Order: sequence, then structure tokens, then C-alpha cells
Amino acid sequence: MSRRRRRTGPGSRRGGGRSGPRRTIIVTPIEPRGDVKSSSPTIRATVEDRNGSVLSRHDIDVYVDGEDMSFNFHRPSGTVRCFTGRLSSGTHTVDIQASTDDGVGRKRWTFNVKKGGGGKKGGLLGGLL
Repeated sequence: MSRRRRRTGPGSRRGGGRSGPRRTIIVTPIEPRGDVKSSSPTIRATVEDRNGSVLSRHDIDVYVDGEDMSFNFHRPSGTVRCFTGRLSSGTHTVDIQASTDDGVGRKRWTFNVKKGGGGKKGGLLGGLL
């Protein structure tokens, strides 16, 4: 007569055990989004813990195109601000991750740097470009 072995390890439990820690941290992107004309946009987002845990900058990581970035974190408002430096034309990916003992949160979004056009509408073609 054989005995059934109980499975242990990742993915062996029902519910929350399959996906790891609960997602209690909310990351909300503010900017940039869509098409931007600046080749040096500032990334802004809010990061908050739904359980009321106080986050610090050490709980948060910011990546642009996979590169770990330095950033400022305003604790009272939960605002992350990251200066990107000069970026090439094209699509760029922002990834903000936050984790505490109580949970994790992550948000990934893209924006497109469109160089040219001088940043102002008007002139001879009346902003048709």
C-alpha cells in the first residue's frame, strides 16, 4: 500500500500561496504617458500601502528600460520623482516595484519620446505638424 506524499514548496498551496505575497501596495503612474516631446522627461508616480504601512525609499525600486534609477521619494504624499536624463527617440519602459513585509506592488508602463517640432505649436503651418 503506497502513501500519498503531500506536496510542499512554491505553488503547492491554494489561494495566496500560488502568487506569493499579497498585492497590498498600489503604484499609480502620473507621468510621462503617451507621446512626450522632451528627451529628458521626469517620471512621477504615487506609491501607497493599502494596509497603512509607512513606506520608505528603501522599499521602492525604479527602472527605466531595465536600468536601475536613482529617485526622490516624498513620504507624506507617497510621490516618487525620477529624473531620466537624456533619452533617445522611441518607446521607453518604466517599471516601479515596491515591497514591504506586508505585501508587494508593481506597475510597468511605456511612453514614447518624439523629438523635433520645437515644442511649440503655431508658426507658418499653424501647428499642423
